[in-house]
Amino acid sequence: MKRRTFLAATAVSASAFGLAACGGNDAAPGGSDAPLSKDSAGELTLAYWDKNQTPTIEANVAAFNAEYPNIKVNLSLSGWDDYWTKLSTQASGSNLADVFWMNGPSFQLYASEGMLAELDGMEGVDWGNYPEALVTLYSYDGKHYGVPKDYDTIACAVDKGLFEQAGVDLPTEDWTWDDFKAAAKGVKDANIGVWGVTGGPSAAGQSTYYNSIPQAGGFVIKDGQSGYDDPKSIEGLKFWVDLIEEGLCPSVDEIVATEPEPMFLARQAAMYWVGSWQPKTFLDQHPAPEDLMYLPLPKKEKQASVIHGLSYAAAAGGKNVEAAKALIKYLTDQKANETEAANATAIPAYNGTQAKWLELNPDWDLSVFTKAAEEYSVPYPASKNTSAWSAKESEYLTPAFQLKTPIEEAAKQLADEMNTLLAAE
Repeated sequence: MKRRTFLAATAVSASAFGLAACGGNDAAPGGSDAPLSKDSAGELTLAYWDKNQTPTIEANVAAFNAEYPNIKVNLSLSGWDDYWTKLSTQASGSNLADVFWMNGPSFQLYASEGMLAELDGMEGVDWGNYPEALVTLYSYDGKHYGVPKDYDTIACAVDKGLFEQAGVDLPTEDWTWDDFKAAAKGVKDANIGVWGVTGGPSAAGQSTYYNSIPQAGGFVIKDGQSGYDDPKSIEGLKFWVDLIEEGLCPSVDEIVATEPEPMFLARQAAMYWVGSWQPKTFLDQHPAPEDLMYLPLPKKEKQASVIHGLSYAAAAGGKNVEAAKALIKYLTDQKANETEAANATAIPAYNGTQAKWLELNPDWDLSVFTKAAEEYSVPYPASKNTSAWSAKESEYLTPAFQLKTPIEEAAKQLADEMNTLLAAE
């Protein structure tokens, strides 16, 4: 891929995802491959996009500087869109930040173009300390190019108060698709003026069909091929079509008018498939957070929750790659993840450090999110140019979710288009 093409592709990626500097810096004495010591000196730039996480990053950089006091770390904060525009421009000019956040949809493009430093054999990093699916997400051609920072999984939020008002028994954590539909129908048929479930399919499948597809035994992408035309994948899509068709979930147009989160916060729906980034909002904004509970997603052929999360990556062309790797170690080790958990910015990726995050509300059992990561998570679907085919998902699937096109036809058309785009990668 030419650098101009790379710039265009990464710019498209920036606009398509709303889900998570090497050049010119002074090298440490002896160059980038020289062993680091307390006397090593130089500068690194660390790029990220979320200002809410600045206190966490600053604390972890301070731990790094306690070991390497003469290596200055400059923080480069950008907004989401600006971040990806800047990153793609820097990549085209071989001037990436030394250390930077990377997300799953963009990862393979950067890794395949040789933009990321290999992190295998990195001192102090044990890949077994992170969820396997997340490690896989940031691996390319059998090598590691990103150390997981945090993660998010999907669970089902249940409004116990609405179930009680509807006179419907609360579902249990071993529920199935049939149980889920029965619960949604029971609430809707009680005529208390609420939906059984909100959320429903949208252009972004992270909290919807990216989960129901693997639950049905299907897949979105595997070995460079689309799975949308697989009968089991179609079954995973049809799960949402059926909910809409049976009047248990708002239509696409109704979801556009009132987005799922505000609808759930307004207690207009009894259930909602949510990401682990949402309970903090529910705690702050739901009128009766004590009425909420969280359950694993219902299962069909198997249990599944898509996992996504950010990683720290290092630029392959940096003048001080060893220092960049050392910084990543301090940003992703056990202590750093405990800091992340205490600040409640995200679920930390390091196994066993999630306790503080789980204490967000003592009345809630948020372990459904961490158990999903540990026991049945599937990697977020991605390829070298994820944005090219993910943009087609909405084009083909939305008419089916609007009940205008048979889902079987839409899925097969999407698979054909997606395979053409994947072949071009």
